[in-house]
Amino acid sequence: MGETSWYKTREEIEVKSPSRVDGIDSKQESFQRWSYSTFLQELGQRLNNPQRSIATSIVLCQRFFTLQSLAKNDPKTISIICMFIAGKVEGSPRPVDDVIAKGYRVLHGKEPTTEVCARLKGAVLTGEKFVLSTLRFDLEIEHPYEPALDWVRRSVKVEMDAKRLFQAAWNFLNDGLRSSLCLQFRPSQIAAAAIYLGSRMTNVKIPCDGEKDWWLEFHVTKRQLCEICNQTLEIYQQDFLIPVKHEAKSKFGDGGLLRPEQGR
Repeated sequence: MGETSWYKTREEIEVKSPSRVDGIDSKQESFQRWSYSTFLQELGQRLNNPQRSIATSIVLCQRFFTLQSLAKNDPKTISIICMFIAGKVEGSPRPVDDVIAKGYRVLHGKEPTTEVCARLKGAVLTGEKFVLSTLRFDLEIEHPYEPALDWVRRSVKVEMDAKRLFQAAWNFLNDGLRSSLCLQFRPSQIAAAAIYLGSRMTNVKIPCDGEKDWWLEFHVTKRQLCEICNQTLEIYQQDFLIPVKHEAKSKFGDGGLLRPEQGR
């Protein structure tokens, strides 16, 4: 599958998701996207994974759910599988037992038993094949970190301003992973929006090159830039107090990932 075929409009993502067929509305799916992306960020940090590897796991997970329903695939199990895959893709592999144990600890605040680990390992290794086939083994993912950093280094001459601007942009890029931006826009376009938002937050003035608008270097239109900025800011305004109406019935089971042992 070519890279461009992953990109969809926001309307397509909200209306044509496979989860709609199973009665999961767009607000519920947005909550689940926010939830599993937040979970992956914390899991990746506990595994000491590079941010690029964490971001890859989140993008893989989001792409998976454009093709498979949340009602049939437990999002936390799929998340752990995507983290396991992303580590291998990005050159930061972690043992499957380590990924599972730390994932369970994030969710339940305690260590899984040997029995639970064994069930989860079976679910993850079986699920890995399903996730890879769903994604058609298209695992090449670009991220907005590099274009953002490159532009800031070249364009902002005051070192302290450059550091402040890039740190703010970096934070917006990471928070943006909790939305569907990576399914709608190219990494360079998302990078431009993060730089703009970062400049507004830090009051670091963006240098201008004569009459040429600075964002054109990122192959983004002004309209796209505004849309990405608006969707990024929406993340901080989300109200996710919604009931859970569906429990995922995974094709390969969740191995007890979401059900901690009773009486232990």
